[in-house]
Amino acid sequence: MGQSAVIIKSNPYGLVLMLNPDLPFEELLTAVGEKFGASAGFFKKASLALTFRGRVLTKEQENALVEAIVQHSGINVICIVDESKETEAYYKRAVVHAMEKKQQEDGQFYRGTLRSGQVLETETSIVIIGDVNPGAQVISKGNIVILGCCMGNIYAGAAGDCGCFAAALTMKPMQVRIADKTARSAIVKKTDTGEYPIDPKIVYIKEDHLQIKPITNETLMDYFG
Repeated sequence: MGQSAVIIKSNPYGLVLMLNPDLPFEELLTAVGEKFGASAGFFKKASLALTFRGRVLTKEQENALVEAIVQHSGINVICIVDESKETEAYYKRAVVHAMEKKQQEDGQFYRGTLRSGQVLETETSIVIIGDVNPGAQVISKGNIVILGCCMGNIYAGAAGDCGCFAAALTMKPMQVRIADKTARSAIVKKTDTGEYPIDPKIVYIKEDHLQIKPITNETLMDYFG
């Protein structure tokens, strides 16, 4: 059934699926899963665009087919391309655009400790896997999440976005700023080498004031709710 139900054609950026127009959809869905399961090693978790050809599909059916492909092959399906535009160049543009958009939505990661004098600036939200030492600075137009100890200066919502937040496993900043609201600490000095216990906190603006609170269900409901 699988061979006649779906035929796969590929180029470096995308796949064209030739679908049997007469097969009941549930049988087609099973056949697509089997086909991609058998080809999983070939695709090696690639990021690709898809085109469906041969039958008219509803949005729900497209989503079901994409889910079956991802589950059986590990392919990262980043967009569906209209079959009238299925040239390799168009696939390339579609993939690049989708990857750029995903990076903007997901933000960036920085691995390592920021030391005194270092400045990290980003146009998107940033997750720092490491510490921000006294004298270091992080400036983001989005959110800032520090999976470590924050003892430097952090500035989220640098473009004026009052809805941004900053969070850290240990929040001991010399200065924290969200949009136009700033709070300073008189505790941490540039020469501070102390170790602090993990005490996750989040900083955000509520009722025109900076809130620095432990990360709890109640706090997250207050911010996200």
